[in-house]
Amino acid sequence: MTDEDSLDTINQVALELYEKYATDNIIVKTPQFTITVTRPIEQREIERHSFSEAYKYLKNAKRRFNTKTSEGYSNCKADCRNSLMSALKTLTGMNTIKEATKELHHQGIFGEREEEFIITFDKLLRILHGIDSKGGSHPPMTRNENDASFALSITTDVVNYIINQATKPRP
Repeated sequence: MTDEDSLDTINQVALELYEKYATDNIIVKTPQFTITVTRPIEQREIERHSFSEAYKYLKNAKRRFNTKTSEGYSNCKADCRNSLMSALKTLTGMNTIKEATKELHHQGIFGEREEEFIITFDKLLRILHGIDSKGGSHPPMTRNENDASFALSITTDVVNYIINQATKPRP
């Protein structure tokens, strides 16, 4: 076996190990070679720090909610909407929920889910966007604490779900 054959074999083993077990880069060392296998860039880009803007909007929404004012509650909902759209745009580059949901499905973010789940999730995101909006296709929510608390709670859960789905290691 030549050094080149050995290198090919080590490369193949490293790739197989990476595909099965690695969530980050993997390094294989032998007496003759050191091989580093790097995750594809499209996977490396989907890291939690990529969602700093979405998290910033959620933090700001909480801060505005804590002002306990009518304006604060209204602005809380606006920040919730911005957080949702920021997370979707970070993952997909799309500006609409419909396009983003299709792209999330195409990227395999939801795993092997039935089409019915994708359609239902798209509806959920559209409704949530309406709840978080001051206007739009749904009547605006009143500027009270319970409405803002509901919007903040559900938006936080949905944004965290999307980010957790996107950042978990995939088989």
